Amino acid sequence: MLTNVSLARMGLLSILLSVAATWAWIRFSKRESIGQEIRQEGNKAHYQKQGTPTMGGVAFTLVFLVLLFVYGGFNYETFIIMAATVGFSAIGFLDDAAKVYKRQSEGLTPRQKLILQFGIAGLLVLINFFSTPEMATQTVPLFGWRWHWGILWIPVLAFVIVGTVNATNLTDGLDGLAGGVSVPVFLTMAFLGAKERLGNGVPTVAALLFAGVLVGFLFFNNHPAQVFMGDTGSMAIGGALCGMLLLLNRLPFLLFLGGIYLVEALSVMIQVTYFRHTGGKRIFLMSPIHHHFELKGIPEQKVTASFRFVSVLLCLVTIWLW
Repeated sequence: MLTNVSLARMGLLSILLSVAATWAWIRFSKRESIGQEIRQEGNKAHYQKQGTPTMGGVAFTLVFLVLLFVYGGFNYETFIIMAATVGFSAIGFLDDAAKVYKRQSEGLTPRQKLILQFGIAGLLVLINFFSTPEMATQTVPLFGWRWHWGILWIPVLAFVIVGTVNATNLTDGLDGLAGGVSVPVFLTMAFLGAKERLGNGVPTVAALLFAGVLVGFLFFNNHPAQVFMGDTGSMAIGGALCGMLLLLNRLPFLLFLGGIYLVEALSVMIQVTYFRHTGGKRIFLMSPIHHHFELKGIPEQKVTASFRFVSVLLCLVTIWLW
């Protein structure tokens, strides 16, 4: 049985182990020259970050997986969350490794990423759909509607998962942004998981552990960042979050819970579409939108703090709508 004391111990342990693992990864990265490559067409203020240790997501993701296995045991719920986390993190790892090996800011092609992502997302949804009949009916947030689409939900939910993973990846663009925005998201998931009392409480444990490892990582990732999480970490965040929401049968609630991720992704889609249809004109100074605010003269730390605050507000809205 989960108690407040046991949850507090798990949270503290995840923070401490994440701090230790991230510190060790930074030392390893410096020794092996695993550094961040900055896009030449990106924000020039970020050129000074060239060579900063990257792929820090390896450290906190491994800590999360080990602790989840220890505290969650080996069961169906643990399997789904671990499979989602490992699957998408592995794609991010391949992308990061390609960048480091080639010494450039581009790794896997968008086509390669999407094929791998839809493959993993489709498999996860199929497994959960046939294991959990309730998935045939989804609750639409805000209106509280219950839509029974049956098997038609499979491609819709797979698309939601892929979109979320790519959106969390896009959010990782400033020091401490993706991690700081995601901590309240996972804490909210822990609260809602406890409220649902699903199975043996694995979603609650997993969400609390992920929040903890992100807090530990932020000791080194806050401005000025000593390490970046890379696609390995940002995709792990999206994968873990979707795995938990799959188990709670509430993936549509990402519309609010992951509101920051959604806005980041939409800003890129709007920018690209407008650019193509207007012969090169732009709506934002740069996308994703956090770079737009940077180029408007707002300090990086202030942009990050503002996004974190909005994330907390969206989490409170999600709890209200749940």
